[in-house]
Amino acid sequence: MQIVLWCIVAVLIVVCAVLAAKVAMLRVSVRQIARQAKEKLAAESNVPIAPDSADGCVRSLARELTETLDEVISLARKYREGDLELKRAVTNVSHDLRTPLTSAAGYAGLLKKSGLNEKQAEYLAVVEGRISAMKRLTDELLSYSVAAADEGALTLAETDIAALLEDSLTQFYAAFEERGISPVISIPEEKVVRIADKDALARVFGNVISNAVRYSDGDFSVTMTKDGEIVFENAASALDEVSAGRLFDRFYTVENARGSTGLGLSIAKIFVEKMGGTIGASWSAGRLYIRIRI
Repeated sequence: MQIVLWCIVAVLIVVCAVLAAKVAMLRVSVRQIARQAKEKLAAESNVPIAPDSADGCVRSLARELTETLDEVISLARKYREGDLELKRAVTNVSHDLRTPLTSAAGYAGLLKKSGLNEKQAEYLAVVEGRISAMKRLTDELLSYSVAAADEGALTLAETDIAALLEDSLTQFYAAFEERGISPVISIPEEKVVRIADKDALARVFGNVISNAVRYSDGDFSVTMTKDGEIVFENAASALDEVSAGRLFDRFYTVENARGSTGLGLSIAKIFVEKMGGTIGASWSAGRLYIRIRI
């Protein structure tokens, strides 16, 4: 009886050892699959995932994962190609539109000097307004294509972002008055220096403030902390949590009829991220918050 028990114990020990070895080999195979999958995605390689394991289930998993990753890589390439084509098309269209718009503006200026009657002057004012709007939209499209281009490198240097923000706000003084907005501003008196591209950051501030002026329900505030975080806030009843989350999507506009391409905040996001910063929007209790950290 004792011999039988010892035999059973011996068998159990052998089984446990075999199982432990099997589990160890499976762990090695899983790590190999994970490493090869990561390398395949990073290099967008066509090389299949091939773990050393001879286990049928492991090899089946590797094959299915290879097929899935090949499809993901293919879709990623198509997306990049389409995105590049879109950027090229936007750039070309923007360039093609600028020349005739400039000519139209010139002829409109000549017409204004030709002695028009009151009705003709009224019609011409409408035409000039449309030309001006088209020029703004064209410039915004061109700015986006340049900002989004990989070769659009920035010139980074020490920048007093507090002074830059104050200067950007000053440029919107007339726009605030026109909308009846009394901005509430809190900016540190001392310098807040960060490594940034001055022109790009000025464009970021301008686009965010312009968005607030355009869509605010009548108020606006901006707060900058000493550690460089900037919060823009305004009432925005036309938004909700979902639409606020889409504000940085290119071509997204809250209201399509307001004469905007929806690229202003997309350009801001590109520039901030190129400078190593973060930008995001949130909406709560009818108020929009845009936070920037350089």
